[in-house]
Amino acid sequence: MKKSIIFLFTPFVLFAQVYMAKIEPYDEFTIYSQASGQIIKLDKSDETKTVSKVLIKQDDLLERQKLKLYKTQLQDNKIKLKLMKENYSKFLKIRGKSKVDKDEKYYQILDLEININSLEMSIKELEDTIRKKTISVNNLYIKEFLVNKGDYVSTGTQLAKAYDTTKSKLIVYVSEDDYKDIKTKKVLINNKESIATIEKIDKTLDEKYVSAHKVTIVINNANFGKVLSVEFVK
Repeated sequence: MKKSIIFLFTPFVLFAQVYMAKIEPYDEFTIYSQASGQIIKLDKSDETKTVSKVLIKQDDLLERQKLKLYKTQLQDNKIKLKLMKENYSKFLKIRGKSKVDKDEKYYQILDLEININSLEMSIKELEDTIRKKTISVNNLYIKEFLVNKGDYVSTGTQLAKAYDTTKSKLIVYVSEDDYKDIKTKKVLINNKESIATIEKIDKTLDEKYVSAHKVTIVINNANFGKVLSVEFVK
């Protein structure tokens, strides 16, 4: 009976401890909406470009109107509180005023202080919402927008996919032999020693490639998608 020998190959791994890996952007981002509102600024021409700018802006007119009103009310209430405290100090010195009258004046001051604290909190919340409605990026490659100008989005909506392409990386799944002393070895890229930094070494075995350790190597090569060979040598 003829017997067959079956060789099982782990993806991205070759014989002689040579690994194959695809050049990937250093990091990947999903940009989410942090507030609800209509998108009033979004330029589709930013797709497939590296940009540093205000990428997306949501309508914040109502929040700015409320903010202006609350700041005016806060200023007025602080002036009113100062006068009430001055009058209260004088009121306490007047003979014949009952404890009930004094307490009533004091509670009015407390109510105003509570109102001031509430206004200050509302102002902080509005300022935070306004800040979140403007999304700026710095030197990010915009892969694609997931929404359009004019869309109304809620908190948590995915807005865009972006990459950090200032550096690149290779991900390889190394054997136990290479893993044991990998920090003492040189990294060869396409059979040549190059500037490559091992950034991460997973001590645990990978869930998908169960007999290998995931290693992330940082390089400076913008040919994203190109496959390179990686070796670890003494």
